Amino acid sequence: MIVVALFVFYASRSLVQGLLLTLEQHIPCILGTLGASNMGNSCICREDSGVEDNVESQNQQTQNSRVPVPEARSHPRDPVRPPRRGRGPHEPRRKKQNVDGLVLDTLAVIRTLVDNDQEPPYSMITLHEMAETDEGWLEVVQSLIRVIPLEDPLGPAVITLLLDECPLPTKDALQKLTEILKLSGAVACQDSCHPAKHRNTTAVLGCLAEKLAGPASIGLLSPGILEYLLQSLNFQSHPTVMLFALIALEKFAQTSENKMTISESCISDQLVLLEKWTDNLDYLKRQVGFCAQWSLDNLFLKEGRQFTYEKVDLTNIKAMLNSNDVSEYLKISPRGLEARCDASSFESVRCTFCVDSGVWYYEVTVITSGVMQIGWATKDSKFLNHVSTCKVTQLIL
Repeated sequence: MIVVALFVFYASRSLVQGLLLTLEQHIPCILGTLGASNMGNSCICREDSGVEDNVESQNQQTQNSRVPVPEARSHPRDPVRPPRRGRGPHEPRRKKQNVDGLVLDTLAVIRTLVDNDQEPPYSMITLHEMAETDEGWLEVVQSLIRVIPLEDPLGPAVITLLLDECPLPTKDALQKLTEILKLSGAVACQDSCHPAKHRNTTAVLGCLAEKLAGPASIGLLSPGILEYLLQSLNFQSHPTVMLFALIALEKFAQTSENKMTISESCISDQLVLLEKWTDNLDYLKRQVGFCAQWSLDNLFLKEGRQFTYEKVDLTNIKAMLNSNDVSEYLKISPRGLEARCDASSFESVRCTFCVDSGVWYYEVTVITSGVMQIGWATKDSKFLNHVSTCKVTQLIL
């Protein structure tokens, strides 16, 4: 009896230990299966019960992702759009887009600005903001030289407009620009096949010479730049390069020391040759001849040369532009029938013939490209350099 009881006891203990060992081996698998089943059910329940929440969440994420990127990529930036807000005193400077693109945007929209009260183009505002630092100013100037095409008649006007509104460059910025350009007579000869670059370079130099005064202008007219401008007056150069090189020399001559330096370079000998183009059928060469003649009569005098107004025949001229009724920076031909403005201001002149009754008309030959206004003005009209005085449709050619 005792033996049977012990046998049953040991058999039962072995069976219990086997069951426990089996459970220890299979419990993790069972729990994993149950967990996976429960997880799958919860996902199914989530899909069934929260469809609208997921849709709204996805829509919100999509809208958030579209705010900064697709609008700029799928829709081209409007170049005339003003900035949305100004930059606060403690706000970091905004990132700028490609400088060349901003210059071309300005060139594209500048002809649409016909009113002084219009908001400046967004591209122009951005370029002016960039030019507040020396590095940004140098980038803007180099871009103006690099990208403005030769055939665009408003190219020089855009150069003048942008540089005129930018802050004055520092002495270090001017020095750095001189080092970057490395201008010389040899450069003018070597790159003669790239007239756009040289036209833009001479236009930039002329604008800077007009903005700067005294020591800054004298320092800018280095021997290399003077040689470059004089070499650009040779007949091998493109006529538009010759024209803007001559205009740049005129503006440098506004400083007396520069005027003396240019005169000592025997520039008058070359101008005498260019003066023969005053009646050329090619209007671009005719402009060169006009400016050469005006410089010989007013700036770079040549010994022994008679002034043009002393030998011109005015017998058959009944009316002309009045040299005594003209604003400050307008150039008038010796015959009084042509006028030209190379300043950044809006210059005006009246005729010597007044009409107050009857029917009259006038005929005009437009020689230059750019912006001009021609029309009727009363004797009481005041000539202001920033506004037009005549009643006429503006010409943009």
